[in-house]
Amino acid sequence: MSEQVTELNWCSGQIWRGCTLAAIVHAMMVAHYPELSNEHSWDGMNYSVQDSTGARGTITFSPNYVVAAFRKDNSERLSANKFDEAIEYFSGAPIEVIDLAKSETLLYLLEDINGDIKPQITTSFWGTPIKSYSLDSIEELYDNGASLLEYQLMHFEEALEAWKEYYDMSNQQCELLLSIYNRKVTSPLAPIHLTKAEIKKIGDADQEGLSESKISFNEIGIKLEM
Repeated sequence: MSEQVTELNWCSGQIWRGCTLAAIVHAMMVAHYPELSNEHSWDGMNYSVQDSTGARGTITFSPNYVVAAFRKDNSERLSANKFDEAIEYFSGAPIEVIDLAKSETLLYLLEDINGDIKPQITTSFWGTPIKSYSLDSIEELYDNGASLLEYQLMHFEEALEAWKEYYDMSNQQCELLLSIYNRKVTSPLAPIHLTKAEIKKIGDADQEGLSESKISFNEIGIKLEM
């Protein structure tokens, strides 16, 4: 691990918009792939993401800071015990970041370590509306779990194409995605209600899929008129 702090060209707004796009895509397409329901979720200010290979992470969005932590089960750092405590991955960060990590982010990454329940992570970063920082290089971040944000950190048009391919989305679904996304980023706290006509654009789905879709939309403040 690098001893110096790495400056990253990621701002908190960019990261939030990328995670918001990912969450909306997920909420739509989980109607067709309910088995992927655990991949993305929101809980208040916390966005969590995971995959099927043992990687997971949580990003906390506050008005002034973004705080992110990840755990990758096959990371060599778990056996190397580079840091005894997860909070040490935030050494040198502002006290507000440390407090957010302790009270929010790390609570989503708890593990049973020999009977002691505590957070265990393999990389992290924190940021402001202008820049982000990490004790790791970009390569170390991605190698130890932050690769979960590959699409979320892309430029918008690139991310849109990547999600379209990932979920094999139709043009109609992409149009709906853009409509919902634009409303959400324009007024993040404003309630959004999807009409029956909009829900129809998601495509045919069984009851399990629609139920998972409704749950995911609710997590980001979007209601479905079923």
